[in-house]
Amino acid sequence: MPTSVLLTERYHPFLLEALRRRPDLRVLHLPGPDFSGLSEALSEAHLWVLRGAIPVDEALLSQAPRLQALIRAGSGIEHIQVQALKKRGLLLYTTPHANAAPVAEYVATAVMLLTRQFLPAHHALREQDQWNRHTFIGREIASLNVAIIGFGHNGSRTAHLLKQLGARVLAYDKYKAGFGAQGIEEAPLEALWLQADVVSLHVPLTAETQGWVDEAFLDRFHKPIALINAARGGIVSLPAVAQALEKGKLWGLALDTLPQEPPEKLSHADRQAWTYLRRHPAVLLTPHIAGLTEESELRLAQSVLAILRALLERDTQSQSYPVQPI
Repeated sequence: MPTSVLLTERYHPFLLEALRRRPDLRVLHLPGPDFSGLSEALSEAHLWVLRGAIPVDEALLSQAPRLQALIRAGSGIEHIQVQALKKRGLLLYTTPHANAAPVAEYVATAVMLLTRQFLPAHHALREQDQWNRHTFIGREIASLNVAIIGFGHNGSRTAHLLKQLGARVLAYDKYKAGFGAQGIEEAPLEALWLQADVVSLHVPLTAETQGWVDEAFLDRFHKPIALINAARGGIVSLPAVAQALEKGKLWGLALDTLPQEPPEKLSHADRQAWTYLRRHPAVLLTPHIAGLTEESELRLAQSVLAILRALLERDTQSQSYPVQPI
């Protein structure tokens, strides 16, 4: 009897083609966005490859009596009730390395766009036809103190790229120590509040970090900063950053994610702040694409395939690709 592998959302063709070549597999693919047929597919699935669009809770898992493991294509698991998985004895795997490089590139690009004032200069020319050359004198990366909050796969990759570009990089991680090396300065939050010119967020969304970047958080900085969030949108309060921009506590902002996506799902208060942010000339807004490149999608597919092969061949301790559930 073939093993049924369910894939929800879209994936690089490499993954689907590789799976469909195996006679021992039955591939069920629901690309979305409506996921009609999910209940029927779950009733048959032994392995489930998913991204971030479907909330996974106990009620949903009850529709999957044959399910043995979930492979999260990506790293964030805030949409998955891990306790519900443990209750069922289900394993959960992630692919945290796949998009570290494009996230780092996104942050570095945002730093340059914000600090060189390219965004307001572009806005002045396109919207107001104003050629004010000396109004938009920015700063060089080598003059900046860049704070990295969260030193996991994405945070560490970002820190090293910015260091290579000449920035002084200070990094903080509540759950790690001893990672300061190769020019990266391990620092407490107090040092970041005192010295940071730019702050880049790289923490997961948890009960602890939900709404963490609020008015009180931003008030702790001793000078105006630019804030970049290429992590999870729920970490940042949209009304708080809108107010900080208005008061001059933020001189730049880059958001790749929102508390609810797409923007039509935002709460009323968040929607008002979003309207303000969309019109602000010093704000970079992108639709959750920081980690999305052709290369990262292929790496993601390759990582998922390696996990699936290890599970199917019961070789999770392979030296070529050791697979450990979280």
